Amino acid sequence: MSTIEPNNSGTFTQPVVAPARPTARDVLRSRVLTISGCDGAEAMSTHLSTDYEGLVITGADRHAKMRRIRRIFADILLIAEPDSHMHHESTPDALWYLPAEGEGLFPAPTLEDVLDAQRTSGASIALLPSGFIDVGDTETLRATVEAANAITGTDLALPLYLASAWLRPEHKAFLIAVIELSDHPVLLSFGSSTNPLDSNRKLALHREVLAETGALAWRTDLAGLEALAYGALGAAIGASPSSRRFTPPKNSGKARRPDDPTPYVLIPGHMHWMKTHAMQEELYVGVPAPTCSCRECNGQRIDRFTDKQKDAAARHNHAVIDAYVMEIHGAAPMDRPSIWHGRVHDAVVAHETTAALVGRPWKAPDDITAWSGA
Repeated sequence: MSTIEPNNSGTFTQPVVAPARPTARDVLRSRVLTISGCDGAEAMSTHLSTDYEGLVITGADRHAKMRRIRRIFADILLIAEPDSHMHHESTPDALWYLPAEGEGLFPAPTLEDVLDAQRTSGASIALLPSGFIDVGDTETLRATVEAANAITGTDLALPLYLASAWLRPEHKAFLIAVIELSDHPVLLSFGSSTNPLDSNRKLALHREVLAETGALAWRTDLAGLEALAYGALGAAIGASPSSRRFTPPKNSGKARRPDDPTPYVLIPGHMHWMKTHAMQEELYVGVPAPTCSCRECNGQRIDRFTDKQKDAAARHNHAVIDAYVMEIHGAAPMDRPSIWHGRVHDAVVAHETTAALVGRPWKAPDDITAWSGA
């Protein structure tokens, strides 16, 4: 084809069609995201694959942190999570959390302002600022999905922050039906003052709802990997205990070991989160703690992390989780549940082996026991 001069009125240029941008659902499909506060986000970003991972940034300075990371890594999936779940309980008359005038935005922002602030900061997708929805409030839950559907934009995702008491058999059919009404991908999270998935029933319903709706497990822990193995859209796993769940606005979170400032570390092969001080004082007392060959540890002992090394511990935890993710992704969808159950069974056996080694009883966590069917 001959070259056509742009100022030649007697000729026509061939139109150029811009490639279609992927939708939020396409962007999130099969992703396992890491949720991090601003302090650890930048270092964590260097450990993430652009192919199947991504970073969710929380905290007051999330937009500034995201802009900085975006300048460094053009291709990484980045999301800024609004803090709506911390401050707002949704009602039919106030579905979205919009900061009041005086919170740093003048005048008070509109919903479009909140979404555009994420986009202009480099977000790969924009999250609607939905609030907490208490158990049984079917009117608000349905209204939230319907209102979200009325908002145009293929880059939008809808977080649903629900009370953990929604995970009861009598609510299952409604939850599935209303989530399936959403035009946007749903990021599903369950909140409580303590562990929101504290029973076998809740663990099973969590998996079933996510698998049947194709929602993404949001603000979760290893339960997100089980959901992924069974067909969830993806998972977003917190780098710290507070980002592996959420506390409803009117409640106060309860730490399991408030007097121990050392970080929770995921013990390789065991699927067990344990504080390093507890490892030293309660588990690996007469024997050395095992070493880890992940990128962060490079052959060092797993009980070495101090209260000053929480970000490093989070990167170790990510590396352990990533090994499970790669194995799930490497299997055909129909084989993923059996792959997952095989690793869960291995974790139960690993506890028995370690208990024999240290000479004291040590049981697998309740969720691992439930998933194994033991």
